[in-house]
Amino acid sequence: MTKKTLGRVLFAVALMSSSIAPSLALDYEAKPVMWVLQAPIRTVGALTGAAVSGGVSGPIEYSYHWFLKGTQHIAGKLGDEKGEAQIAAAVPIGGSTGFVLGSAYGVHHGFWHGFKTGWEKPFSRWSYITMDEK
Repeated sequence: MTKKTLGRVLFAVALMSSSIAPSLALDYEAKPVMWVLQAPIRTVGALTGAAVSGGVSGPIEYSYHWFLKGTQHIAGKLGDEKGEAQIAAAVPIGGSTGFVLGSAYGVHHGFWHGFKTGWEKPFSRWSYITMDEK
């Protein structure tokens, strides 16, 4: 009789523990709900970050730096990278080309940088500029 009772108690405990187990996993199941609630805010943050970073910050930063690189490259090919005459002659060729190509690259790079950073950290200052977070 004791074996029957002990077996029934163990069976009841096993049955109760299997029915309680899903309620212990509530934290795991709450994560998709939180993601669904954060998705609209993250989407708006990503799109505004992409628009500002891709439309303003990226083209300004990359066009300036590529303008300088193009000018220095052509001035170096003309003889002296630091010479005033070489720099003056290199600006229309290398500077303008670097400005246009840097601006185009800045739009592309800035858009994706702003979108990724705006999704991870919506409305943060790092999603609106193309500098990496320090």
